[in-house]
Amino acid sequence: MLKDTPSGSSSHFASGAWSALDALTDPVALVDARGGIRYANLAWYRLADDAEPGPRSRELATSTPPDAMLDIHETNREAMRAGIAEVIAGRRARFDLELGTCVAADEAERWFSLVVTPCPVDPEGGALVHLRDVTAQKKTESALRASEEGLLWAQEIGRMGNWDWDIPTGGLTWSDQIFRIFGYEPQKFDVSYQAFVNTIHPDDRDMVVVAVNKAVNERAPYSIEHRIVLPTGEVRVVHEQGKVFYSDSGAPLRMLGTVQDVTERKQSADIIRFQAVQLEQELAAREEAERARTALQDEVIRVQRALLEELSTPLIPIREDIMVLPLIGAIDARRADQMLETVLHAAVAKQTRVVIIDITGVRQVDTHVANTLMRTAQALGLVGAQVVLTGIRSDVARTLVELDVPLTSLVVRGTLASGIAYATGQAGKRR
Repeated sequence: MLKDTPSGSSSHFASGAWSALDALTDPVALVDARGGIRYANLAWYRLADDAEPGPRSRELATSTPPDAMLDIHETNREAMRAGIAEVIAGRRARFDLELGTCVAADEAERWFSLVVTPCPVDPEGGALVHLRDVTAQKKTESALRASEEGLLWAQEIGRMGNWDWDIPTGGLTWSDQIFRIFGYEPQKFDVSYQAFVNTIHPDDRDMVVVAVNKAVNERAPYSIEHRIVLPTGEVRVVHEQGKVFYSDSGAPLRMLGTVQDVTERKQSADIIRFQAVQLEQELAAREEAERARTALQDEVIRVQRALLEELSTPLIPIREDIMVLPLIGAIDARRADQMLETVLHAAVAKQTRVVIIDITGVRQVDTHVANTLMRTAQALGLVGAQVVLTGIRSDVARTLVELDVPLTSLVVRGTLASGIAYATGQAGKRR
């Protein structure tokens, strides 16, 4: 703080000079040849203690140095005194210093730029000390540094960098992260457009050059994925995109863009695609195996059914023109239709003259069975075959009589042997 001192010294400044200095918004002080404050304007007092002394009390005769009125870092205090002394001694025409934190009476943190110059109107060889408030500028610079640090951190985390290509000169500027992506220490590689092209994988080089030329000459969008070869020989994959800027006449001036290392993402995508293809192939193989299993199952069922049909309707050839159809078990509607179809097909195919139907193994003969026998006899008669019915037991004969089944169109024999004898005899007569 500045203390009041006797004001008996004569003024070297006219009142007009005081008014001019007081009108300044920046703090200004006049120091004498010994480095003590002789005069300080209102802005200086406001910075120091927010007091506004009278005009005469601002013209001082004191050995108080300017730094004593300011709350600044000790290192800055020493540098400030030394710089003022050099200007007063004539060893320097100007002294500049950026003060560290300078806290005013309102305790608000401020930064000041200090300028010390000789005072040409002071016959005693004093100096003018000028403080300029650069707090806003420092905050802006601090925010910019924080933003740049955040950008660098984001680029490092995202493995992304930015570049600036001066098209007319061919000069190329890389951010630090691009150097790392391409396998170099930051700023340790002589960057140029041709140097960049040389880092591209040989198989991708023409593709990238064509894309760049189209972006520059045809204003086509530039977004491309390609491989690069690091100094170690490792191959990485990067994604680039950029924009070209032109002069008023349409000449390309510069191209700004970004590079992102997408190797891991590309590898992950390739793995996912490979796994998807594998899964698809496995599913297809399973479906094919299921189809084969189903087909095999269907074939087994078909063979079993055919075997069952053959067993349920067995046709035994006695001679070329004589067949025996021994029926065993129950005869339902499905078996009846099957029996009729089978015996008709065989009789036509083999030109059978006599078909012996033996019902010895049929457990029960009812209306349905009787009708089946009659339908079979009638159908065989239409294709030229005679039916011989054998194996009629007494209970079956009684049932047939009770059902009033017309057997006149059939040759009936008691046993299969007698039926075969009859059929053989009939065949001999036809010869």
